[in-house]
Amino acid sequence: MLVECDNCNAVVESKIVGAYVQEMEYDWMANLKFSLCKCSQCSSPILIQQEFDFNCSEEDLDWGVGKKIYPGSLFHINPIIPDRLKKELIESIKCFKASAYTASIIMCRKTIESFASLKGVNEKNLAASIKKLRDTGIINEQLYDWADQLRLAGNIAAHSIDNFDDSDAKDILDFTIAILDFTYSFKDKFDKFKARAK
Repeated sequence: MLVECDNCNAVVESKIVGAYVQEMEYDWMANLKFSLCKCSQCSSPILIQQEFDFNCSEEDLDWGVGKKIYPGSLFHINPIIPDRLKKELIESIKCFKASAYTASIIMCRKTIESFASLKGVNEKNLAASIKKLRDTGIINEQLYDWADQLRLAGNIAAHSIDNFDDSDAKDILDFTIAILDFTYSFKDKFDKFKARAK
């Protein structure tokens, strides 16, 4: 199983040394699988939790993407987010872990630019694109404020001689992840629900 080892600061092949399925009496589909893994490079313990993957057919029902629950991760990227955005978020997180906080913020700004592009919004600059995302209902007012602050921080990171600290970079990363998580998970689900309800 491929997992991210915090000690090695890399994605590594791990060996499963034990597994346990927590069976839910009220609903077998809510069962959880916990796998204790060992990093193949440094032997650090890693605990993975998995739920059933309901995107496949009932005959092929299997455990879904694993979520690392130990050691606790500062950031969780929802697997539903498009691969292009996941790659940019991962790069931003790598910069953060390497204490390259200004680079992390610049990557967050780039992620929001890519998000707008994937949503079909390509205005003359990022400020206009974020405004159009709000005006077309892709993001709400709260997310607009976050995205705009993220844009401003990205501008300062790219053009100022001042550097950002870890708290600023973590907040910007949290905002970026929240914008994508809300849009691709909660909003998309709600939009599909409304469409079915008509």
